[in-house]
Amino acid sequence: LIENSFLSSTLQPIWYDCVLAGHLYKRCSDSNKWLLRWFRLYQNLLFYYDTEQSAKPTGVIFLEGCYCERLITPSGSGQAGGNKQGKEGEEKVVSFSIMYRRENQRQYELRADTISECKAWIDAIKMASFNKLLLQKEELEQKHLHLLQVVESEKTAKWQYTRHCEDLTVEIKKLREELFTLKKEWRLLPQKQSFGPNSRRPSEADEDEEEE
Repeated sequence: LIENSFLSSTLQPIWYDCVLAGHLYKRCSDSNKWLLRWFRLYQNLLFYYDTEQSAKPTGVIFLEGCYCERLITPSGSGQAGGNKQGKEGEEKVVSFSIMYRRENQRQYELRADTISECKAWIDAIKMASFNKLLLQKEELEQKHLHLLQVVESEKTAKWQYTRHCEDLTVEIKKLREELFTLKKEWRLLPQKQSFGPNSRRPSEADEDEEEE
């Protein structure tokens, strides 16, 4: 039996966050009878109900550490073995088992309607491991941390580049101001006459004449 406290905490996620849901035949543990049940796969738990409309599951299969394999059709089935053996062979094609390493732990046999449904359930159950989810979580966290480091490095590089551009802008502004000041001072200076190598310098007599 499933405890009510457990159901109350998982009922909503089972309905809305289940990985896979659908009808499967479940073999009874005390007989070879197959019972049609509605199954919902949630994390590493496989719930089964009497009907699709049932609010409370009748049982749950814990999938952590399990092995899920399809039951292979025996060779020669459906040929010389008669209709009964042929029917069993056809059932095994779409049947799969959930097994565990522990010998005393119960094994489950389930059957789908088609080969594609059977394969879908097997693949989903194989991935329904909490340890695998933890590994995937750690891998995603490592990738996320790496991306954060890359983004932070890019931000630092961008800040340094922006700061460098701002410093260059200030330096250019200073240089422009200094150049403008120099040009202004140059214009205010008196123009001096330059003498070339062949030009005649004024003599003292010329200077005396100018004084008279």
